[in-house]
Amino acid sequence: MSRRPNPPFKTQPFGLLLAEGSDELRVCEAVAGASTWAGLVGWQAQGREDLPNLAKLASLDPSFMHARSVGVLLDVEDDPASAYDLARRTMVALGGGLDVPVHGTFEGQPRKLGVFLTPDGHQPGSIEKLCKQAVRNQELARCVDALVTCAGAPQSTQALKDKGWLNAYLAMLSSPLRFYQVLQHPQGIDPAHTAFDSLRAFLQSL
Repeated sequence: MSRRPNPPFKTQPFGLLLAEGSDELRVCEAVAGASTWAGLVGWQAQGREDLPNLAKLASLDPSFMHARSVGVLLDVEDDPASAYDLARRTMVALGGGLDVPVHGTFEGQPRKLGVFLTPDGHQPGSIEKLCKQAVRNQELARCVDALVTCAGAPQSTQALKDKGWLNAYLAMLSSPLRFYQVLQHPQGIDPAHTAFDSLRAFLQSL
């Protein structure tokens, strides 16, 4: 399978964000805001297990020398230990050591490396957990809560529950949305919400 093209690197200092997928990258762009994002380059992997490969590919680009920092964003999903191991392998592919930086922080010289494991570095879940907290229509959110309660939460893991809840919320809007639309919709997700404060700080530090 051919790799989806990512944008070229800048030829001046920039921060590089490696995200496990397109949804995560879209959330980060909206949460960061236009001024912060203008100084970053975002690359998306083809799934979380592709992150070390993507990191290696990035490190081989001639313009990687201009990257002042690299941040890696991935979901904890349902196994924090596996998520940290994947983050470690990605750091190694970038030329870092075996120790993963503390969640949400950057370490290293001359190039800073950092990892953000959604939702908060230790709880099982995904970036959808943060999105759930930031939905704009709270009345509809209560309806989705009732639906989930009625359905008996058939998903087997917390990450799947987060994704299922958000999909149900989006499907019940007056104009059902795809994820790429939700961050600009008046009833979608508010990227300025405090639920994203830690992620925003991480992106601003890139």
